[in-house]
This record gives sequence, structure tokens and C-alpha cells, in this order.
Amino acid sequence: MLRKKVPVKMLHLVPLLRGLITHIPRFSNILSLNNKDISGTKSARYCYSIWLRHLTLAHKHNLETYPKVVAELGPGESLGTGLAALLSGAEKYYAFDIVKHADTKRNLIIFKELLDLFKKREGIPDEEEFPEIRPRLNSYDFPDEILTENRIEKALRKKRVEKIKESILKEDYINEDSNHISYFVPWNNTKIIERESVDMIFSQAVLEHVNNLKNTYKAMYYWLKPNGYVSHEIDFRMHGLLMNKKWDIHWTYTDFVWKLVKGNRRYFINREPFSRHLKLLKEEGFKINFTKREIIDSTIERQSLAPAFKNLNPSDLKTSTGFIQAIKTN
Repeated sequence: MLRKKVPVKMLHLVPLLRGLITHIPRFSNILSLNNKDISGTKSARYCYSIWLRHLTLAHKHNLETYPKVVAELGPGESLGTGLAALLSGAEKYYAFDIVKHADTKRNLIIFKELLDLFKKREGIPDEEEFPEIRPRLNSYDFPDEILTENRIEKALRKKRVEKIKESILKEDYINEDSNHISYFVPWNNTKIIERESVDMIFSQAVLEHVNNLKNTYKAMYYWLKPNGYVSHEIDFRMHGLLMNKKWDIHWTYTDFVWKLVKGNRRYFINREPFSRHLKLLKEEGFKINFTKREIIDSTIERQSLAPAFKNLNPSDLKTSTGFIQAIKTN
């Protein structure tokens, strides 16, 4: 039996109603939880997998794999990915978020589990365990060519581990230079940390939610040391609305309707395509070092695109996720 094709306009109805409901105080907090699916960082193995993917691809494309100062945009439900960086030898971790999800109790649990993973030189959890994580790797073996025995032994010294644990316990004391962790929520000022003080900035399925991408990339350029780099995985699929299988339906909404769909949520999908990220990085002075697109078939006809997206190039229309590593050149 053939299923009747649902018109695109009908598919707008449920998200529109959900957006309108967010203006009702009683329901706003409940519906805002739909954004929590952007983060799996309440799992130590998820955080371990994310960090080692970024590190492995940096190594593969001749970038620094021993960053001393690391920053993350949108850590989500824990600071676990940054804790993985610290357990790899990083000395300082800056976390920037819009809403505070992470808490000390959860961070301590994840830290303990991460420590065990590194001690065992556990392989990188792959797509069988986390099918939605991108980018995918050719090998999921523990990267011992990067995290050598000597490096891990130094990073996991008992005294050093205890100091990181102390930092977790006082994560809100963001002005202490001796603290391994600084957690800024919300952050809205580029000068919140010192200029040219960071070696690597990364994010995982976060930049598709940033409202002002240009200012965010400008902030990254300001924070990075010369030859420092960014490493970002971006998810261009429709997510957070629990609606239908049309991953690219968000490009069919007019700007006015999309504003209604967003409703009163503090952050939402910005609908910017992959090429827009590349353009902004170049404008800010970054050199693109490596990109990887995941290409899948579009589910919508070009004539269904909203006016703002009528001229999307064919490659953007098929890019469901994208990975970028780019260097600050001077």
C-alpha cells in the first residue's frame, strides 16, 4: 500500500505549534528540554570518543596534538570532553556555554570513568556504540602514536590527577589562574579570556545553534595563539523538534515562520549551511586545513526551499554534517 505524501506545508504545523507554546511560561521550561539532545556528554565513553576523534584527525592532518590550553564551545551536560583533554596532558580547559547544564557531581563521576578509560588505553568507541557521532574514523584503535606511554604516564600522575579533581570541585572559581578549569556561563564577551592564550578550540554539534556566527568566529580568532587551530563538527540536520524524517525540512521555512517555530527558546538551529562556516572562517583570517562532509540525498525539492535558501549550492543541500579544522595563520 502506497503512503500518501504529506505536503511540506503540513509538516510545518507541529513545529509551529511547539514554538508558539514556548511563549506560555508554564510550558516553556518543559519544551526547552528538546535542545538537550544536542549533547551526549553525560556519558564518559561519549566524551572520550569525541575528544579522541578530534585529536586523531588533528594528528592525521599535521596539526598540534599536544595542546596545552584547550577551549570548548557548548560542552553541554558535562565538562567531560574537556576533562578528557586534561587527562591527555592539557594544562588548562576553558568551557563556554549559554545555559549551565553541567554539575559537579556528574563531572566527578565522568572524570573517574575517563581516568579508567585512559589507564586501560581503551579503543575509541565507534559507530556501533554511538551511531550518530561524526566524524567517523578509519581506525578506532587507541591512538598510541599520539598518546604515547610516556605522555600518558605523565598526564595521569597521581598528584596531577588530584589537582584536576580539585579543579572540578571548584569549577565556578573562574578567575583562579591555578585552576585547570574555567567554566563561563553565559559568555557574551570576547575579552572574557586573554587574547592569544589558547592552542585549540573545538566543538561537537554546537555551531549550528549559534545565533551570531560571525562574532563567534571572531572570538575564536581573538583567543587563539598564532598557528593555533579550531576543530568543529557541525550537524546541519533538523533536530530538537521530534518531528519527521525530512532532515532538511528547516530550509523550507520562511524567516517569519521560522521565528515563530523558534519561539521563546534561548537557542535553536541557525540553518546556516556548511559553505557559510567556511566563508566566515576565511574572512576572519583562518586557513582551512581539512574539511569532511557527510553527503546524503536531499528529501525536498528545490522549489520547496524558502526564499532565503533558494540559491543554496547543490553540495550544501546534501551536506548533513560537516567537519572543519582551520588554522589561525598570523
